[in-house]
Amino acid sequence: MSVSTKLNTLTIGLTSALALTSAAQAADYTLKIGHVAAVSQPLSTCAEVMKSHVERYSGGRIEVQHYPAGQLGNFRENVEAVQIGTLEMTLTSGGGIANFFGPIQAFDIPYLFANDQVMDKVMADRALTEKLRADVLDATGTVRLMGMTGGVGWRDFFADTPVKTAADLEGVKMRTVESPVSMEFASALGMNPTPVPWPELYTSLATGVVNGTKNALSDVVDTSLNDYVKYAVADHHTHNLIFWWMADTWLQSLPEDLQGVVADGFHELTKTCNGLPGALYLEKYEKFVASGGEVHIPSEEEKATFLPGQQPVIDWFVGKYGAEYYDLVQAAVERANADIDAEKASFVGK
Repeated sequence: MSVSTKLNTLTIGLTSALALTSAAQAADYTLKIGHVAAVSQPLSTCAEVMKSHVERYSGGRIEVQHYPAGQLGNFRENVEAVQIGTLEMTLTSGGGIANFFGPIQAFDIPYLFANDQVMDKVMADRALTEKLRADVLDATGTVRLMGMTGGVGWRDFFADTPVKTAADLEGVKMRTVESPVSMEFASALGMNPTPVPWPELYTSLATGVVNGTKNALSDVVDTSLNDYVKYAVADHHTHNLIFWWMADTWLQSLPEDLQGVVADGFHELTKTCNGLPGALYLEKYEKFVASGGEVHIPSEEEKATFLPGQQPVIDWFVGKYGAEYYDLVQAAVERANADIDAEKASFVGK
């Protein structure tokens, strides 16, 4: 028998033994993570990181089942499943959970966040996170905010014709999430906002239901949307902020030590989600350009043509939900800016 054959035989034997051991030691708890992100996207990798951590550090007492790519439904369906307890964990954008808690759309008001540094600090702002967690739990009864992470970067406008200014998008059938904030923003700039669920977007672009979308570059490349939208303008109107939700009843059912394992697993997920997209951006950009895509970096004058889209959204939001959450997010931004200024001053020794 050759060495290769012996190794293959040994591997098969070990695999069978591990399978029998796993079967004999069935998990005490099951954590199902369902979401709409494609397997190729960083968010799926983030979920896999948490899956690995929780299964290892729970000693197999928690089995984590991962269902990416909309296998268990769209944003709303996944949140509903978490709410009734048939799904333990999911993720959404702000717009993806707006039907359950409308004020969360304050995070999607365009041009609130200047850059990645501000965004990182806002996501980690404990006062803001704890307030949002309490309010969503109160509104839904069972949907608990685990935390916020980056998704795949900044949202820009993509279309099937060249885009440099807001005027280039007038009349475009622009795909938005099912969120009044996104729709108000697109309308304010003269577009025709068209809500399309994420799993249906590729087909909608192919058939002309929409001819543009407001997404991150990685979203577009990872799901081959650049087959149909070849032009982008990097206006960076909002950050692709992701909210992670867990069934509170499931979390509270765990013994205290396993609650700690889940919390630590989410911390590992957060580190991955906040670091991986930036590391992968260059690769996504090169793929987009290689496919015939063009990314226009707007001048200050060109970017200014998009800014009038902000105030109508603020007016709509405050009129609908009051100023509380707008003020909360603005306060978090101010704290972030103050921290950044202090860090810069310390860095240069002033």
